[in-house]
Amino acid sequence: MDGERWSRLLECLPEVEEAVGPPLAVAFMGSDDFAAKRGQAWLWWPGSRQRAGGYVAFDGRYPADWGLLLVMNDMVIEKVGAGGTAIMSSLVRRFEIRPFVLRQRDELDAAGVLEFIESLELATPKH
Repeated sequence: MDGERWSRLLECLPEVEEAVGPPLAVAFMGSDDFAAKRGQAWLWWPGSRQRAGGYVAFDGRYPADWGLLLVMNDMVIEKVGAGGTAIMSSLVRRFEIRPFVLRQRDELDAAGVLEFIESLELATPKH
């Protein structure tokens, strides 16, 4: 994913309420970088006005401040950039977007990420 695609994707992401707990990122990653366990991830911080989205290096580990990882190929990134988040849940159901929920439900809820996860029609554990 490049900066232009990321900008289009960011424009599609929903507004969420300010988080009441520590912020967690939604990380977007290309399928090639995910398979190689190295490359870059693009971070969106729903519920945090202090943290700007942008890219970070990925070394195969998931940092403690990542709440959700969405892995997609270039074609799917283009689809989401053109169609917005309304099409994301169907892409998740068809496994064109591979989601990985990385934190517990209460952490995701406090960080403002749970609402987005539920909009993708993903079930989360109720711990």
